[in-house]
Amino acid sequence: MGHISTTIQRNKPILLKGIPRLIARLHPEHPKLPVLQKQLYRIGAGYSGECNVDSYIERTQFPQTVKIFTDVHLCISPKCTFQIDTLVIAERYVLIVEVKNLKNTVRFVPNPPHLEQVLETGDEVVLDCPVYQIEANRLNLDEWFRQRGIHLNTLGLLVLANPNTKVVDAPDNFPIIYKKQIPFYLQKLKPAEKILTPHQIRDITKQIYAEQQQFNPFPLCSFYHINPDDLRKGLLCRNCHGRLQRKNRETWHCPRCIKDAEDPYNDAIQDWFILVKNSMTNSDCRIFLSLKDGNAARYVISRSSLVKKGKSTATFYISGDKIIRL
Repeated sequence: MGHISTTIQRNKPILLKGIPRLIARLHPEHPKLPVLQKQLYRIGAGYSGECNVDSYIERTQFPQTVKIFTDVHLCISPKCTFQIDTLVIAERYVLIVEVKNLKNTVRFVPNPPHLEQVLETGDEVVLDCPVYQIEANRLNLDEWFRQRGIHLNTLGLLVLANPNTKVVDAPDNFPIIYKKQIPFYLQKLKPAEKILTPHQIRDITKQIYAEQQQFNPFPLCSFYHINPDDLRKGLLCRNCHGRLQRKNRETWHCPRCIKDAEDPYNDAIQDWFILVKNSMTNSDCRIFLSLKDGNAARYVISRSSLVKKGKSTATFYISGDKIIRL
């Protein structure tokens, strides 16, 4: 059999779009703002590192049938789900790849397991231990396979996306490599016996896709325990988050960045569903968009793709396919 190359598809984390909308709607002095900004940076850095590592995995010439999954969310019991950044399933091994995009120096501390990141300023930040995380995921994945009649031992690999990361006190019994070393590592990873057939890999692929758990943090106010009353109301500029002013019937203008915004109503409606609630009433629309009355809200809703539910005073609307695009 000839060598096999592969293409990896990785979806952008939905929080990378959701969190900026929450930040835009919060006042600059809100106490949750620094936490959200830090998490947004961490998620963005993580996603960037994973995409970067994906490009090196794609350069690998695999000598066998292989399937690569990204952002795997599986369940082994009603109260136990687990998430894997990258999962490589080949005929001779099943490998969990955990990617960390860290700066400066990181020190592994075994008891209790954690990382200490030493910043350029000399400050230390305590992080979860990625090796412990991989080992926990290995046990969970092995159990997921066992429940489906497949008995094997999953392997783990920690990849550092930043080539300038300095590692101190790394564990001797666990593989930790830099991203450029991935093709060499994977091409040399050839256990003696095959543990899966191509047919089994196809069946496992179908099962993973069928059982994939969807991460849904919306609405974000509930997810982050923020009072929706803390959100700024009205129509906001997509560029600078300043409050828009009406220019004519169809166009709004941002006096801060001197740009026009055509039909910003759907942007604000989308913010409602991302941040506040999975349904909207006429009153919700009027208050959140700062409209003059219920007739104006009715007009805005009629131009959107919201789907009407209920009758009379019990009428409410849910999002159509064109509203939430994450």
